[in-house]
Amino acid sequence: MAKYFYIARDSSGKRLQGMLEADSNTAAISALRRQQLLPVEVRLVSEKGTLIAITEKKQIKQRGKVSLPEMALFSRQLSTMLEAGIPILDAVGDLASQTPNRFFSSVLSDIASNIREGTSFSQALSKHPRVFSPLYTALVVSGEESGNLVEVLKDLSSELEDQLTLLRKVRQAVSYPAVILLFFVAVVAFVFLYLVPKFQEIFESFGAQLPLFTRIILQISRFSLKFFPFLLVGLILLGVFLSWYSRTKSGSRRIDGLKLRLPVFGDLFLKVSLARFSRSLATLLQGGVSIVAALDIVARTAGNTILEDYIERIRQGVIKGELLGDEMKKYRLFPAMMVRMVRVGEETGRTDDMLTRVSKFFRDEVDVTLNILSSILEPVLIIGLGVIVGTVVLAIYLPIFKLAATVR
Repeated sequence: MAKYFYIARDSSGKRLQGMLEADSNTAAISALRRQQLLPVEVRLVSEKGTLIAITEKKQIKQRGKVSLPEMALFSRQLSTMLEAGIPILDAVGDLASQTPNRFFSSVLSDIASNIREGTSFSQALSKHPRVFSPLYTALVVSGEESGNLVEVLKDLSSELEDQLTLLRKVRQAVSYPAVILLFFVAVVAFVFLYLVPKFQEIFESFGAQLPLFTRIILQISRFSLKFFPFLLVGLILLGVFLSWYSRTKSGSRRIDGLKLRLPVFGDLFLKVSLARFSRSLATLLQGGVSIVAALDIVARTAGNTILEDYIERIRQGVIKGELLGDEMKKYRLFPAMMVRMVRVGEETGRTDDMLTRVSKFFRDEVDVTLNILSSILEPVLIIGLGVIVGTVVLAIYLPIFKLAATVR
């Protein structure tokens, strides 16, 4: 039998370490589990008493981004590996070496190093708030405290996958109208900046009085050609300003408020936000997080400052002893159906289940809204393009018809 060095945690979270003899790494892990311990690290000890296969701490790559698909895949793989009995240190280390994202790899390597030094998994995650949101870290904390980390990670991966599915549906529904819109802008620019000026030269060579309709179109073309550079620079500066302004507190609030007030699209943005709010709150409650702490976390991850303010007001009411449904009813932002289902959940002790149902309802509503918008936008853009092109063609042919009548 070989000797193994282990680091583990008991049911209270206390860190333990020591040596044990086992036939294999898997047998050592099983022995620790039989003692009601959670293996953090299990390493083979050589005959000289040194640990084998200890990796060195890597320097964290300072800049980078972790995408939603990468986070969902990491959570799913980690839950699978932990369920198979692999120690969390080995699982995180393996995933760090497998991910193609160098920034994410360096973050996971740092987390593995922190775990090796005795830090809990949740504490190691909290050191990287750019990658792991407060929602993610809070659920991991609840999983560690309840000894149900595998199930929590499964719930997290399911939530991230749902977010990814919703995002893909939005992109898919918007992509085709966006392509048509770009083509629309390109055709209009070509007509007024290139085609019409060419015909203008031809018409001027006639020396005849042009129809009023044609003169109006030519004047629009001259104006567009003259001010196009200023318009282009203005649009670029406007984009830069909006990008900066959206990062300020007041700017972010005004832009988020404007999004919710937009015709048709405002309702879509609200449904997306409410679906995310409901699912996140349900996941936190299922993970054993208190309602007050869950509302605080959800408010910080709402993605909309207006909704964040309302959630914070609701949280203050809950702290004072009010029910969640009663507090939500005070604000018109939350639909009556949603308030009613939350109230039923509170009365039956199934608030998390009702919030999950609410989330599914809003996701379905988003699907329906996207399909309607897609079916409306496409013909509207095509008809608009046809009207503009037809108008220009008519303006071009009117002088030709007039000239032909004069010749006869």
